[in-house]
Amino acid sequence: MLKTDRLIIRQFQENDLEDLILLIHDKMSSKYAPYDTQWPIDSPKDILAYFMNDDAWYAVELINKKKVIGFVAASRTDEEAIRDLGYTIHSAYQNKGYACEACRALIEYYTKECGIGKFTAGTADCNEPSVKLLDKLGFTKTRSLEASFCNDAQGNPISFLASAYERLDK
Repeated sequence: MLKTDRLIIRQFQENDLEDLILLIHDKMSSKYAPYDTQWPIDSPKDILAYFMNDDAWYAVELINKKKVIGFVAASRTDEEAIRDLGYTIHSAYQNKGYACEACRALIEYYTKECGIGKFTAGTADCNEPSVKLLDKLGFTKTRSLEASFCNDAQGNPISFLASAYERLDK
């Protein structure tokens, strides 16, 4: 468990299901949903079980409300000393610095306690809040690419411009 002034970053627990359902529905209804991996909103218990059984995924709990408002992840990559950073904060709690606070705490933990020397991340170029967050966290854009994670109503891929980022800590 990690603790900041306003947040607890911890493993997911079974009693997080209600908050996770709200978070998933919020994430998948956002204007950025077509630019991210699609989540099955009809099976939140499966998502919670996955999060609980993978030590790379963390609930972001608001201390003063004892409520899960998001998640952060440091997913494994093909290389042992590299982790891929992921994050989501419920829209009702965005623009308050929670994502930055949670990501900084997670990066610091993985750097100091786990010896991780490099973090990667990716986001759609049109997702300005995510681009700004990665910049604030010290990530550097390494390449641009065209991506697609879902299809439109007619079954055509929704293609978009995205960028890959990295941060070196050693």
